Amino acid sequence: MKNILIYGASGHGKMIADIVSKTNEYNLVGFVDSFKPNNLEIYNTKIVGDLDSLPKLIAKFDVDGIVIGIGDNEMRLRAYYNIIKVAPKIEFISVVHPSAILAEHVFIPDGTVVMAGAIINADAKIGKFCVLNTKASLGHDSIMSDFSSLSSGATVAGNVKIGFCSSICLSASVSQGLIIGDHTIIGGASLVLKSIKSKKLAFGVPINTIKNRSLDTFLKDLNHHNANKLIKK
Repeated sequence: MKNILIYGASGHGKMIADIVSKTNEYNLVGFVDSFKPNNLEIYNTKIVGDLDSLPKLIAKFDVDGIVIGIGDNEMRLRAYYNIIKVAPKIEFISVVHPSAILAEHVFIPDGTVVMAGAIINADAKIGKFCVLNTKASLGHDSIMSDFSSLSSGATVAGNVKIGFCSSICLSASVSQGLIIGDHTIIGGASLVLKSIKSKKLAFGVPINTIKNRSLDTFLKDLNHHNANKLIKK
């Protein structure tokens, strides 16, 4: 059984720890968190160190992989780059709750987390480091790009494309065949009946307000260098 760490001792990290305990595929040796004290117990698992100590932790506990326990897409993206700077050879683990429903031949790639009750339908494609939260549903032939997420109760119909680092928030619904651009946020409980471009905040039932989003320097630099190509293969 592989020894793993969870990066981020948050509520999202607790949910991942719960999945790990239920699936019994990995041995969770601890949390890594740079903002909480060592030895603090979170969901029956201790914080064993911070980002700077990660290389030592990997050696000490014979760690095989790590899961990023951060629900926010852009924070998870930052965490990914911070981790590979100090531990470039670390394996990123995917976890799937046993109650999730996956169509045949659906592949869950590195770093992606599928929570309790989530549904992934036929021929849907999931990118790396995605999050499908509790009871989220992804329709047939839909695509989630790397670092995108569906919040709890979000419903995405068939043939939808969700862009890089974009979020479909709590209980929002996206109609058939639409495109959601990169770095776009669909507000909670919204109804999406038309495609939404990149770097937007959109909300309403149906969508009636669309605002521009500005990216910080980190995200702009990633876009300039094509972040998709920088993710470990």
